[in-house]
Amino acid sequence: MTAPLAAEPPPREQSPAPATIAAPGGHPPGERMIAARTPVPEQAPPRPEFAAVYRAHVGFVWRTLRRFGVAEAEIEDAAHEVFMVVHRRLPEFDGRAAITTWLHAIARGVASNRRRGAERRERRDAEPPVPSTSLDPGEQLERSRAAAAVERFLASLPDEQRQVFELYEIEGLRAAEIGEALVLNINTVYTRLRAARLRFAEFVADHHARERGADHA
Repeated sequence: MTAPLAAEPPPREQSPAPATIAAPGGHPPGERMIAARTPVPEQAPPRPEFAAVYRAHVGFVWRTLRRFGVAEAEIEDAAHEVFMVVHRRLPEFDGRAAITTWLHAIARGVASNRRRGAERRERRDAEPPVPSTSLDPGEQLERSRAAAAVERFLASLPDEQRQVFELYEIEGLRAAEIGEALVLNINTVYTRLRAARLRFAEFVADHHARERGADHA
């Protein structure tokens, strides 16, 4: 006698898949969170126009060239050379540093090229000071000597200290502006400025001592 067949178990009901709740705009919440975390690329700052750069910074370039030792009679030609370089290289300026930092570097290179001749420097130093209509010859001579002493001091500083000292003490920039221009932490700016000031105090004391010794000689 054949045994009765066992009844097959009823098929198991499958649970319905959880419904996806769409966020406003038709995107699931997960996609919306991912999209929210995706950084938006920063747009590069607009490149300045040459005419605007010239108008805003021609005075800065002249003062920088003068501090680098370019003779007064040559500053106009040197400034023209600087802005020829600026016109040629302005498409390369990416705006990561301040425009004055970029101009400072170009002016330093132009001034360095113009100061390479030792004969030119000696000839410039040997020229008598031009009398001023408002200053007597003695006062004009003292100012010329003081300016030459400052130039010697700046030339003796390390580049990193000289840049901060010039921008703060001569150009009148604030520490925060210098930090932004040179891409430096503000504490680093103050550290370099203090070091440059200490060296300047030592330079002035030594300069006065030499002058007193010359007077008593």
